Amino acid sequence: MDTIDMTADAGLKSRIREIKNRFTQVRCNEVQQLLNTMANPVRFHILCALRVQPFTVTELVEISEANISNVSQQLKMMWMAGYLAKEKKGKQAYYRLASDRIDRIVGFLEDLFPENRQEECGCED
Repeated sequence: MDTIDMTADAGLKSRIREIKNRFTQVRCNEVQQLLNTMANPVRFHILCALRVQPFTVTELVEISEANISNVSQQLKMMWMAGYLAKEKKGKQAYYRLASDRIDRIVGFLEDLFPENRQEECGCED
């Protein structure tokens, strides 16, 4: 093997090591869990709404147009995963995003898929 091949091989091995250290299995699992959560349309709709302000279950049912059982189930799952926080005010529980990270990710996705996207691309329902 000549010197150029050895240098290229060493550079490649260095990049591979860097990528392996940067994208650990634990980190990849955390990303997968969050993306799986956001892949559900009801959950994503709830997350988008909670970027605006905290809401009750009843308000989120109206916003998402899903049934109360489904919304409650999705809220519980996201709360247990640590994506949402809830605060009791009297008899009502208000849900909000638990971290700025979730807010930023949802905002980024909203920016990638703007409201008028169908008009821009000529897509139809």
